[in-house]
Amino acid sequence: MKKNGFTLIEIIAVIVVLGVILLIIMPNFTDILNRSRQRLNQSQKDQIISSARVWGIENLGSSNDVNKITIATLQNGGYLEDKEIKDLIDRKEIKTDTVICITFKDNQYIYTYEGETIEGDKKCTK
Repeated sequence: MKKNGFTLIEIIAVIVVLGVILLIIMPNFTDILNRSRQRLNQSQKDQIISSARVWGIENLGSSNDVNKITIATLQNGGYLEDKEIKDLIDRKEIKTDTVICITFKDNQYIYTYEGETIEGDKKCTK
């Protein structure tokens, strides 16, 4: 008698093998995704700081004061694209009143992305 198809045991064995392969691959895949999200977040922060530098070149004098600029100011001035900015790790929107601190030290400006909003701004000090 000729037998066509697979037995139930063969199908279960294939499913088990595929499950084991997925168990091996998934942690590596999620690590790769998390690292790429962190790199994209850092790249996004670097772009915000770069936009603040361009704004600073055009708008700051040689002041020793601590200056603050918000993402909204950068967007309204055309230094940063006027679109929603998201934190890719916790998937929340970065508010437009997030502060970038500008300090003058050793004859140069230092730009720091604080990640705080104006209401919660405690870090932007001399």
